[in-house]
Amino acid sequence: MIQILKAKKDFLIKLFKTKSLRRNVLFLSLSGVLLTFLIMIVTAPMFLYFIQSVITERGNQWSEHVADLTEKLYHGQTRMHLREKVAIHSDLINKNLVDIAEDAKNISAGMEEILKNKAQYLPRYLPDPRQEQVPLGKAYVLFNKRTLGKLPLDVMEELYQVSNVEDFMVAVTAEEYFDKFSDVTVVSAKDYVISMDYEPNATFVTMTEEYMDNLDYQMQSSWYKAVRETGKIFFTTPHYNEGNYFLHCGAPYYDADGNFAGGIGIGTEVNYLYNAVVDFDTDDPTIGIIVNQDGKIIMSSEKEGLFSVGDKDMRLNEDENLSAVFKKMTAMDHDVVSLTFSDTKYYVAFAPIKVANWSFGTIIENKTANAASNLAKERILEQMDDFKNSIGRFFFILMIFSSTMIVVMLAFLLWLGIRESDKFLKPIQNLIGGVQEISKGNFDRRLEVTTEDEIGTLANAVNTMAGELKTYMTDLTKVTAEKERISTELNVATNIQLSALPHDFLTERSEFEIFATMKAAKAVGGDFYDFYLVDEKHLIMTIADVSGKGVPAALFMMKGKTILKNLATMMKSPDDLASVMTLANQQLCQDNDEMMFITVFLAMLDLETGKLIYVNGGHNPPMLYRDSEKKFHYMDVEQNCVLGLMDEMDFVQQETQMKRGDIIYLYTDGVTEAMNSAKEQYSEARLENCLNAIDHQSNLSTLLEGVSKSVAEHVQDAEQSDDITMLAVRFMG
Repeated sequence: MIQILKAKKDFLIKLFKTKSLRRNVLFLSLSGVLLTFLIMIVTAPMFLYFIQSVITERGNQWSEHVADLTEKLYHGQTRMHLREKVAIHSDLINKNLVDIAEDAKNISAGMEEILKNKAQYLPRYLPDPRQEQVPLGKAYVLFNKRTLGKLPLDVMEELYQVSNVEDFMVAVTAEEYFDKFSDVTVVSAKDYVISMDYEPNATFVTMTEEYMDNLDYQMQSSWYKAVRETGKIFFTTPHYNEGNYFLHCGAPYYDADGNFAGGIGIGTEVNYLYNAVVDFDTDDPTIGIIVNQDGKIIMSSEKEGLFSVGDKDMRLNEDENLSAVFKKMTAMDHDVVSLTFSDTKYYVAFAPIKVANWSFGTIIENKTANAASNLAKERILEQMDDFKNSIGRFFFILMIFSSTMIVVMLAFLLWLGIRESDKFLKPIQNLIGGVQEISKGNFDRRLEVTTEDEIGTLANAVNTMAGELKTYMTDLTKVTAEKERISTELNVATNIQLSALPHDFLTERSEFEIFATMKAAKAVGGDFYDFYLVDEKHLIMTIADVSGKGVPAALFMMKGKTILKNLATMMKSPDDLASVMTLANQQLCQDNDEMMFITVFLAMLDLETGKLIYVNGGHNPPMLYRDSEKKFHYMDVEQNCVLGLMDEMDFVQQETQMKRGDIIYLYTDGVTEAMNSAKEQYSEARLENCLNAIDHQSNLSTLLEGVSKSVAEHVQDAEQSDDITMLAVRFMG
């Protein structure tokens, strides 16, 4: 490859030093320039006409400029008009809502006056609609089923005193306002309600006993919850009922100690809100909306579609420009913005309704709002059309002449180019044919180009490259064969390793269920699991993780597995399990010059009693599922030392009792330390959550498959960093 690069470098140097090919190119260029010059001489008389066309073009540009200025002036007037319009509407709405808020504040002030000066007010007994008919416009007291007959004596005494608030309620709803109010309600934090209803077509308050039992303002009323939480005036979303729009205005009131004592709610007809959004005082079709602080449209002239009333937050709209407009509206801005969505341009004008923290807006298409400006622009442009037509005839004559001259020039250049190119195209064609053969694998092909210009230099470089490519391909074939041989041997090693692990899961045994899996990070791995019966009533289970990866780890794994199984099958008592680990550690320490080690968890299950004896050698703590609790949790295990590093180590033996349906789950750190592309580990917490989410009554193979799937979803495309081995045993009793 170095020689190929050197040949390319030499070629570039010769290319810049050689002048024959460049001379040919210069000849063609000069021929073209000369021909162009001759044409200019011939066409000189026409330049006067060309200058005249330029003057015409300047005039056209001026007319466009004047038309644009006119259009911008109209646009500015349109924006100013829309801005003033929405300000007038929002101010009118705001004034009406302020009047309602002031009425609520007046009643609130009356309640606070009574609570601060109770001794100055005589008790007043208001009717109860459960016991008598209450005329409309008369205050009454209301208890729901939760509070009926259960209020303390002091609360009832307070009720009789604050019933004097009826005077304030009558005062704010008298005369011309009577037909606009639907109700005025005092909701006390002490669970009593004083209310006054208005309905033009009725005489008495009508409420069913079921309605009164289920009515709970503290739990159900949105305005009461809002004033209790914020301590501020609150307006509910307008709602439609029997041909009219209504809303409630809420205001808090406080006791003599300054504590929240309850809320005042005034229900009123607000048809003027709907009229404001439907009728924008313009002949042009518009869309009117009112938006609350949550970015939701609470009133609209549209019955359906994007701008209709709904629960969607328009600030989260996929269209970023539309989202930005609604963010400005909820920020209480006053503006007119241009907006494009659904391939249509609009003006959006909006102004705040401050008392309610709402925003009033109107949406109108640009083509509708700017119809006058577009008409003015069209008239100005029409005045230039006659002038353009006369100039067009001149251009037509000029273009015919110029086109003829260009055709003649191109024909001449084509003839000249063909004649000159024939002199050096043949070597290039020979070069192309030879390179195509080489690219197909014929590295013995040599280019026979004898010219002394750049083409000849390039041919020599290609010949050199073909020779070196042949050598490179020969070497590559040898390397590929060697890699295939190594890959074959690794596959054999993998099969040997997998065959050493038990795959007969003893399904014929009724005392237990067992299942295990192992997935190596490389062709061969360092993890292993093992299980076997030392007699008819004792099951040994082992899981281990060898330090390192690949073939060395696999060899050390086989050694450790063999030692542990030999020692375990020779022990005479279950209490010798710790001794098995001690002896295995001593044998693995011998001749361990590479300082490799194994983490091991070794356990013995008594198939008659469920007694589990176990010894941990620096391995991850297993998880134990208790069928009585229906939950996995990590076992309390002694860490002890890993096997293979220090031969003078003692191991602590532990035990626990497994009951019918209990499961022990063993795993290596390849599970909990599996990392995704962001270097985040799967973690012990995720493993615990995963196991507890799986159906524990399913087969153990399904349990392990669920863990494997969860780990794979966490890792995704990241490379597996460690061997993943799992073993689970369910005690059946």
